[in-house]
Amino acid sequence: MMSAPKAAYASSKVKFPRVSTHNGFIPRPLALWNAHGVTLGSYPQIWYSPLNLKPIVPGASSAEGTWSPIGTNAGPGYATFATYVTPYAGAPQVAVAWINQDYARLSLYAGTSQPGGSWPNQGAIPPSLQPSLIAAFEGGFLFNQSEGGWYQGGKYGQPLVNGAASVVNFRNGTVDIGAWGVDVSMSPNVYAVRQNLIPLVSGGAVLPSATYDPLVTWGFSLGNLLYTWRSGLGITANGALIWVGGPGLSPAALGNVLVWAGAVRGMQLDMNPYWVNFASYSYSPLRGTSGSNLLAAMHYPPSHYLNGFWRDFIAVFLR
Repeated sequence: MMSAPKAAYASSKVKFPRVSTHNGFIPRPLALWNAHGVTLGSYPQIWYSPLNLKPIVPGASSAEGTWSPIGTNAGPGYATFATYVTPYAGAPQVAVAWINQDYARLSLYAGTSQPGGSWPNQGAIPPSLQPSLIAAFEGGFLFNQSEGGWYQGGKYGQPLVNGAASVVNFRNGTVDIGAWGVDVSMSPNVYAVRQNLIPLVSGGAVLPSATYDPLVTWGFSLGNLLYTWRSGLGITANGALIWVGGPGLSPAALGNVLVWAGAVRGMQLDMNPYWVNFASYSYSPLRGTSGSNLLAAMHYPPSHYLNGFWRDFIAVFLR
């Protein structure tokens, strides 16, 4: 198991404050972070960006861990970055995305038939919101297999389960990740909750349960393969979100990449080649909305989040 890099989100001149998104409030960056276009991360922009990371596997390409901006940008910069990494020797590369919640707003969307019923955000990202759309990615397992619940806008689609790994969407558009009833809980600021299985990362480390009876604990894959397409979502100590997804991942390997990228808490989202997906989007008045998947082998095209999808997902917008 790997520990989070101590310098993943700090510069030699400015220390990032350790904050929590609990209850949905993230302090804005210190004025110094934005002054005079200072670059605190790996990309020259006024907004801070993630610092590059060293590859996990010795001798891997030096491009692994180097962040590149993706999605629609604003004048001061990009809110979302991506990189690729080999999670262990001999493995295929997987994709990693970093989302700056100071400048990105997230919304949970119900699918047209999962979890069932009618919801405020459902099925497709409407055209009116697409000019600010940065990215979208999959939710978790089917609800009859997720061992968790769904809540949005004051209504429960499935009961929330204590201890379940949870994506908590607050009314201000921020997200927190954690065990329900331990790290996160219901409050007037909570707008939506999506639960899936049990936590994978806590305290900046992969939990031992990642290796315990993994096919039963983390889902039966096609062909009962331990190493398969998986995705996960984590949160850093500074409130940024980390998405990881791709082929050849066991639960432990998925957790290791989340921790490598700086996650202090994290969870598995979905698995198998059909369901792991992260698409980024750009918009222009002439061309409209165009999208691109982080990995070419991802099954669904980016347009499926725009045209109506039967399963739930998470959309990312510029604030």
